Amino acid sequence: APLTENKPAGRWLSWRPLAAAAAAVLLAAGWWVQYERLHREVARFGALQDCRWVDAKLNVAPGDGVRRGQRVELASGSVEIEFRSGAVATLLGPCIFEVESAMGGFLTLGQMKTRAATPESKGFTVRTRTARVVDLGTEFVTSAGADGLSRVEVTSGEVVVHVVGERTPQHLQQGDALSVEAGSAQVIARIESGDETSAFRFPTIEPPSDRDDADARQGHAVMRLVRGELRKTPSPGGGSGPLEALLDGRAQSSKDAPTESVFMDDGTSGWLQLDLGSAVSITKINTYSWHQALKEADNRVRAVQQFVLYGFAGDAPPAIAADRVSAGWVPIARVNTDESFQIIERTDRPAQQACSISSTRGTLGRYRYLLWHVQPSRDPVSHKLNNTFYGEFDVYAQP
Repeated sequence: APLTENKPAGRWLSWRPLAAAAAAVLLAAGWWVQYERLHREVARFGALQDCRWVDAKLNVAPGDGVRRGQRVELASGSVEIEFRSGAVATLLGPCIFEVESAMGGFLTLGQMKTRAATPESKGFTVRTRTARVVDLGTEFVTSAGADGLSRVEVTSGEVVVHVVGERTPQHLQQGDALSVEAGSAQVIARIESGDETSAFRFPTIEPPSDRDDADARQGHAVMRLVRGELRKTPSPGGGSGPLEALLDGRAQSSKDAPTESVFMDDGTSGWLQLDLGSAVSITKINTYSWHQALKEADNRVRAVQQFVLYGFAGDAPPAIAADRVSAGWVPIARVNTDESFQIIERTDRPAQQACSISSTRGTLGRYRYLLWHVQPSRDPVSHKLNNTFYGEFDVYAQP
């Protein structure tokens, strides 16, 4: 009988190590699942506003975790992503962004505003097809187009932009903007605001020059208006100055100088064609604008630079056909400084602006003719289409 009574206890004693081992395994498994979840969740969703997702079945709430490798595909609205590093990114739909780590991700399409104000978030990186933007403690806006065009604008602080194919990084500070075209030429358009004096001083872009290859004193460059009309003199505020003003080595002497500027008739676009005399290897093209209305200090719409630039190397330029590429013109760059500066209010717009177009390959290409399709900008208050006061076009070529 005593032996029989001890059997259950014996069985329990024999199974106790196995039970303990099983419990340990379950505990370890639970801990590992929790660890894996926390380890993979590098961010969480913050505020959501009018969100419509590409996946209509997706259900997202503030506080939900965001895993490493997760693609956030927003059709419309806006959503905040709060990273474990302290960085906060706001995606504006339509937008596709892949979270790669607590320190950044890949922007495939759309616009993304980033605030990286904590010490831990320094170095937060946003990648696109054409560039890698590294934060140095700042706020910046990154956008990526479906065709590969990338833009970066610094709201405050500083970022470093590593352009694909370029060894030397680009440093951008508050108010600076940079756009990078896709393609083998890897064209960069750097946009900066000036000191709003006749000296035309900018953070890194040189002031207007009389030593560039397009300067009139060189004796071989000629500017023509091949389509459109300049604003004529019998109009309020005065008409446009002559085309030669773009090649005279200097820009405007004051903030509202129509006769020292070249601008199209209101509400129209124009085509400005520069003949350099022969085909040359172009390294850089700078354009300058300046305008601030005398009676309306916040009216600076004529400072906006908005154009598409083309080039052609042959002896006779092609016609301005509907399809410029088929006609023979080579697209070089697209510029819209309002988009680059992320302008919302009139008062945000710099009155003096410069755009410098270059390439990571050293040259933009070999061209004799350059063609600017300049376009008007809409005043957000009056809704009128006004044309830019351009003061100087400079073209630099290899010796």
